[in-house]
Amino acid sequence: MTTIDISGNLLGRAGIPNEIRTLLEAIPGQEQHELDPASAPAAADDTTEPYCPPWATHSEPAIAGTFTVDGEEFLEPLVHEEPNPLLYPMCTVGIVFNSNGRRGSGVLVGPNLILTAGHVAPWGASSWSMEFVPAYRNGNRPLGSSFVQSYWGYNPGSNVPTGYDYVICKLYNPLGSALGWMGTQSWGNENEYTSRRYVSSGYPGTFGHRPAVELNMAIEDIDNDSPGLELEFGLRQHLGPGWSGGPLWIHTANPFVVGVCSGQEKDVFDPTRVVYSGGSGLVNVVRHGLTNMRP
Repeated sequence: MTTIDISGNLLGRAGIPNEIRTLLEAIPGQEQHELDPASAPAAADDTTEPYCPPWATHSEPAIAGTFTVDGEEFLEPLVHEEPNPLLYPMCTVGIVFNSNGRRGSGVLVGPNLILTAGHVAPWGASSWSMEFVPAYRNGNRPLGSSFVQSYWGYNPGSNVPTGYDYVICKLYNPLGSALGWMGTQSWGNENEYTSRRYVSSGYPGTFGHRPAVELNMAIEDIDNDSPGLELEFGLRQHLGPGWSGGPLWIHTANPFVVGVCSGQEKDVFDPTRVVYSGGSGLVNVVRHGLTNMRP
């Protein structure tokens, strides 16, 4: 007589083939669609709307916190660990894991949609998976997670950073319906970009598996990179990989993403800068998702 043990974790049992174990641990993606940069829209004012659920608590990450040492009060550094990842809009930001062993960052931009960097996606793989975990911290998943069903956008390959490094991803689970999402924004006039201050959020390698936020960011340079823009910022400290795909956003009551982190570059005598991909191409991929990839 054979006894079947149903009390333990199935994944912990011996004898399960690796290909079957993978299916039990991750939900495979179904579709990839790569866009041709030559067919992207021209620079223009465009937007998609954010959503803050009525039950959500709104946070204020644009104001640096303080801490006290021996009775003396200090401001938090401009780049620091996000203290309130469970509050809106920080709860819309999460870590992205893919089947290539890479990780990045992403942000909810629709009820079942995340925006991340194109180079975070596992392009060309016949069997692949991507998982988005909002408010992730040191292995904790307080708001659940979802795997990606399909994605649509630009594949920059090794050409990073670039101004068109973004994809829209359809999630199996509509996390945004519960957590809310950020809007997106582009402008045809570069002065609209340079006249504002920004916040960026993500999971840089130097922070381990903890969420980070950078405050009060001012654009130092903008390079046209059809179909997008390279929005360039000074490098305050080396944050390492993992921030890729993290949103660059305007903190208002209705937050808007204007770019996603693509990487770092150094042009001849210029200092090393952090580059975010933005422009009309970014809003266009999100609009495509909202029109064609909703639940």
